[in-house]
Amino acid sequence: MNKIEFDQVVGLTHFLEKYTQQAMDAGRDRTITFSETDKKIWNSYFEALIKPGILPDGISFHQPNNDTNLGIGRDAEGYRDEFLQLLMQCYKYLYLALSSGEIFLKYKSWDTSDGKECS
Repeated sequence: MNKIEFDQVVGLTHFLEKYTQQAMDAGRDRTITFSETDKKIWNSYFEALIKPGILPDGISFHQPNNDTNLGIGRDAEGYRDEFLQLLMQCYKYLYLALSSGEIFLKYKSWDTSDGKECS
């Protein structure tokens, strides 16, 4: 974990949260797709976080690597379960980073008891 990676995961989390209601409304049998503008944003997150394996996407669905269309994948489309799985991985990453006390003890409005800050 490092600050750049952490910031990217925070950004991806906020990005995915915009689509949570759409994913829930899609149910289990329809896919959701990001807007054309957001597909470009997704691609940057995909290249920085998903493809290198920092966050599991396709790997969570028993693929040998993340460079696949299982999960949300390269096509920026996924089923509700795939979407929620990736959002959960973001939350898990952030929890581990923040609870370790190792880094990022203060991030914008997130504070911990000792109030240390990383720049």
